[in-house]
Amino acid sequence: MRIRKSASALMVASLAMFGTVATASQAHAGGYGCNGNLVWSHGMAAGTVYTYFDGTNNCSVFVKSSYYGTPTTVELQIENNAGQWGALDNHGPYKYYAGPSSVNGVGHCVREFIYAEDPSGAFIENDYTDWHSCR
Repeated sequence: MRIRKSASALMVASLAMFGTVATASQAHAGGYGCNGNLVWSHGMAAGTVYTYFDGTNNCSVFVKSSYYGTPTTVELQIENNAGQWGALDNHGPYKYYAGPSSVNGVGHCVREFIYAEDPSGAFIENDYTDWHSCR
């Protein structure tokens, strides 16, 4: 009697025998539309800024913690210390996060400007992060 094993069963057996295999998502850990690896994060009153670096550009997103899932006005802008700004069109009623926005990070530090409102339109965040991720 012959037993046929499915491809997925063979994969599980192979992984069990040889250990885990690095996947593309582990090697390329970007998120929220950013490429590269997470290099910095910072919690603020309305959420958390996450900054990724892909070897050339820093890319940031702002993930809401206040009113997560509710459309509220949120804005994210990234700037490097040479005065270059990333996309300035990240302003709008977002449910979960604003961004991504990226700017050249080689030889530069970056910071983000974050603006967020509550559902009534009152602002709960209107501030810059400190300079960070200097390369």
